[in-house]
Order: sequence, then C-alpha cells, then structure tokens
Amino acid sequence: MVQRRRKPRGLGHERHGEILAAAKQLFLKEGYETFTTRGLAARVGLSQAGLYVYFKSKEEILDAVCRTTFEGLVRRFRAVAAGSNDSPDLIGRLIEAYVEFGLEHPEEYQLTFMAGHSASKFTRRKDMARPFEQQGIGVQSFLLFRDQVARMMQAGQLKDHDVTLVTQIIWATAHGLVSLMIARPGYLLSGRRALVKTAIDTLMMGLRPSSAKVT
Repeated sequence: MVQRRRKPRGLGHERHGEILAAAKQLFLKEGYETFTTRGLAARVGLSQAGLYVYFKSKEEILDAVCRTTFEGLVRRFRAVAAGSNDSPDLIGRLIEAYVEFGLEHPEEYQLTFMAGHSASKFTRRKDMARPFEQQGIGVQSFLLFRDQVARMMQAGQLKDHDVTLVTQIIWATAHGLVSLMIARPGYLLSGRRALVKTAIDTLMMGLRPSSAKVT
C-alpha cells in the first residue's frame, strides 16, 4: 500500500474531506467488517493517533459518510417540495429527484443504502415517535418525504391510507430503481427514463384516488 506523506498542521478542513474520500474507497473495497482505522490512517498519511483527532472509530467515519449523503438528499427533497405548490405530480418529481441524486453519487449511495453493515445503527428499529430534532439525519430525510406524502393525501391527490406505509412503498420503489441502475446496469433492458416514468405511473395508479384527475 502506498502511504501518503503527512501534511503540515493547520489544514484540518482539507484533511477531514481527504479522510472521508479515502474511507469511502476502502469501505467499498474491503467492506465494513474488514475495514480498519489503521489501514485508513496509512492511506492518508496519518498515524492512528492522528486519525483519532478527526474520528474515534470506523462507525463514526461511516456515520459521517452517511450523514453527508442524507444531507444532500434532504436538500434535493426540499428544493422539489418548495416548487411543487401541491402539484399532483409531486411524488413523481420526488422519485425522479431521488433517482438522479443516487446516480450522481453512486459511491455514497452504495455505502449509505446498499452495503451490508454490522453496525447497530443499521439494524436497530427506529422510533418514529421521537421529536424530529432528536432523530438522526436518515430518519429526518424519511420524515420530510413522509410530510410531502401526507400533504398530498390532505389535498386529495392520494388515497387516504397509512402515511408511513405509503411513504415506505414509494421510497422502496425509488431505492429499487437506483440500486438496479448502480449495481446491475446490464439488466436495464429498457431506457432509464422510460423505466423511471413507467414505475412512477404504475405506482400512482395504485395510490391515486379513483376520482382524481390525471394531469
């Protein structure tokens, strides 16, 4: 392994980003279970003690990668919702934004949503009843998406149903599309745009009230 030469003090912000960039590559190459902070420290030219100035554990490093991903996804959701004005195609636009984000950031998406992790944060059940401010950024992104689904239900654009269940179904559809496009692009027997549009149309056929007008 080629070791990086150490940088002088005073470049903390640059170093932080450098560490995360190297960590993403190692997580994808080695997997969470075999990833070591010692290996990461060598890759970025730090002693293990020096790495601990920035991150205390590999779980903390992975959490930082996932947080960055979710923050970007939340910004994308907010931008779409801000320009929707209760538009009946809001769900479709959110799914499209989700797919675009995942394909623009494939490494981050894989680490956040697709790679197997033994860390407890990925396996323990989420308490959705906790206040929004006390939730992790991942749950917050889901709750923001759920708020838009609830908004459409209240506007009569979606059937009145369990909003959490419906949000999970929509999220699972978007996640399935992104996962297929990243992990198995050879299975894309139809064009990407046609696949996304047809998935949205099919999903909305089941979610839209029979009395709602198709626009």
